[in-house]
Amino acid sequence: MEELDIPIGLEAIPIELRTERDQTSWPFSNKGAVKQVYLAEVAGDLEQWLLTEVGLRVDAAQLPSWPDDSDLSSSIDYRGDRQIIAHARGEQTRLRRHLFGEEMLSTCALCGRGLPVALLVTAHIKRRASTSAAERSRTDLVMSACRLGCDSLFELGYVVVTRDGTIGRGPRRAPMTDGLQSAVEALEGKKCSAWNASTERYFAHHRLWQKQEALRFQVD
Repeated sequence: MEELDIPIGLEAIPIELRTERDQTSWPFSNKGAVKQVYLAEVAGDLEQWLLTEVGLRVDAAQLPSWPDDSDLSSSIDYRGDRQIIAHARGEQTRLRRHLFGEEMLSTCALCGRGLPVALLVTAHIKRRASTSAAERSRTDLVMSACRLGCDSLFELGYVVVTRDGTIGRGPRRAPMTDGLQSAVEALEGKKCSAWNASTERYFAHHRLWQKQEALRFQVD
């Protein structure tokens, strides 16, 4: 906090700005007089006027994350939270621990980028809904895939891992955009680090299932 070289007098501040709000934390009374308080909030139009007056601006990083309710220009019909009953995957924690252990950084098996593990998911190579109870305990059923796009591209069938471990274009071709096309092309030809003789059967299931889904929904 710094003092101004030339103080701003009370009379210089427009009365409508001083009386903009009427609340405990506001620096002025409802008549525009200065309150005798130690710290006071300066916001809204008064804040902008003061910053302009002293030749400063507010950087985006200094702005509050969320606007005041009174500043909202639109809203939805919010009816409260709903209670739901969900089933958690019992094996997920152990499989994730197998992939990442206590490491803070790891690698996406598809794009090969080193990333914080918070940006990596435990991705099922074979669709989990198609696995047996015995398969769900197998550590070769999963691979690391990043949240930066690889997990979704693989899960939705835009890319597949071929029988030699190379990443190729998947059977799903629609809907397609230029941005999506670039993301697929960036993976094509790369070697999947999770591919080996043991995991190939699961990648083969993924290729077949994605082909069937593409034909079923005509997105090839």
